[in-house]
This record gives sequence, structure tokens and C-alpha cells, in this order.
Amino acid sequence: MILTINISNTSVTLCAWDQRKLRFSASLRADGGRSADEYAVQLYAVLSLHRADPGEIEGVILSCVVPSLLSTVKRAVSILYPGRIYIVGPGLKTGVPIRMNDPAETGSEIVCAAAAAKQEFGAPCLVICMDTAISITLLNSDGALMGGAVAPGVRLGVEALSSRTAHLTEIDLEAPVPSVVGTTSYASMQSGVILGTAAMLEGMIERFEEVAGTKLTCVATGELAPSVLRHCRRSIAYRRELVHSGLLLIWQKNAKPVSAAL
Repeated sequence: MILTINISNTSVTLCAWDQRKLRFSASLRADGGRSADEYAVQLYAVLSLHRADPGEIEGVILSCVVPSLLSTVKRAVSILYPGRIYIVGPGLKTGVPIRMNDPAETGSEIVCAAAAAKQEFGAPCLVICMDTAISITLLNSDGALMGGAVAPGVRLGVEALSSRTAHLTEIDLEAPVPSVVGTTSYASMQSGVILGTAAMLEGMIERFEEVAGTKLTCVATGELAPSVLRHCRRSIAYRRELVHSGLLLIWQKNAKPVSAAL
């Protein structure tokens, strides 16, 4: 069993893989106040919930965009698994050359998503990650990561609206949007947030294609992506575990003695 773990600003997600097949996925709240022991207890509970045992773990790979959490989660994992814990970053082979001015600025989860998208869809393509932020990343025809765009995430936008305005409140981001013309404050927010994000993606894809000089295959991931993608007039594939699929691919590229037996 291989564990892939992604640490974002809001959550710690993990997937367990057997023979390249997803066994289960789970999510924990990212909390800088938790100790390594507390995370270890939670990870152990997740494994038990899915009838898995720490002794089954053959390898672990981590992706993290929150440096302050990385060492804590790594120590937690090491309590359950004594072997090498791979961390996506300099020194690991990813299969995705980075052509940005400063490759170190590229978030590891974007690299993982790009690796999985390149493997499944080929290149060129656009990779859209919808989490705390919405990142749109271009892979050129050679499969190299050229750069992209970053916008505030859907949930972040709603939180800003509801906290900084007197009459607007939180909305259910997964509820159906009745119309682009909202007839209540609630419906108007649904239209602006969900349909507005869909229109933004459509427009940005067109602009990326102008730069690339070709039609682009698009793939998206993220908890709220389905709520937005259903309103897009462009074809955008959805892969829930895109980042974790990329993590598994990167682990396989770097853990040759173990992966060869899979």
C-alpha cells in the first residue's frame, strides 16, 4: 500500500493505493496547532476506518504548500511508517520540466496535477486546480510547465463577500444555480460566484489558447470544481484525485526498487 498525502492551506488529504488502484481517500482539516502525535492519531484512525494497517504501508510521498505544517505531518507519518518519506520538491524526478523564471515558486500540488494530466491527456494542456486559490497552468507541446494564472478561490470569494458586506451571507456552493439573473440576494450571489467563475474559466482558456496557438485539452480538480464545471460551455475534464495520481506517478519514478514490483 502506497500513501500519497497532499497538504494544502485548508486540508490534509490522503489516498491509499494498491497495485496502482485507489483503495480509499480521506481528508483531515489542516491545523497548525496540532502536534505530530495528534496527526499520527488521526492518520491511524483513518487507516483503521478503512480496515488498513500501518504495517501494510510500503511507501509514502508528501506534497505540501504550507511549510509550517510539513515537518509536523512528516513526523506524524514517521510514527506509523519507519521508511523513507518522499517530499515533492528539488531532487525528485517529476517528469514535468518547469520553464518558469523561478521553478522553486511553483506549488508542489500544481506539479503533481500537471504530472498526472500529462500522463493521461498528453500535451499541450491546461491544468486547473480549484482549492483555496484557482490556478490555471499551461503545459506546452513538449509537456513542460510554462506558467499560468492564479485567482482567488470560490470559497474564499464567498467568505470575503459575506464578511465585508452588511446584507450578503454565506451560500451553498453546491446547490443548483437557478438563473444568471438572480431574483434574490442569495440567487444573485450564486450567479455571480458560480456562473462568474465558469465564465472566467472560459475566458481564460481562450486567452491561453491564443498564447499557445492551438486548442488545449483542459482538466480540472478540486472539491468545488464540479459545481462550476457543469456551467462551463467549454469541455473540461474533471479528475477528483488528480494531485494524488500525480503523487503516485512521482513516487513510482523515484522509488524504483519498490515500484518495479508493483
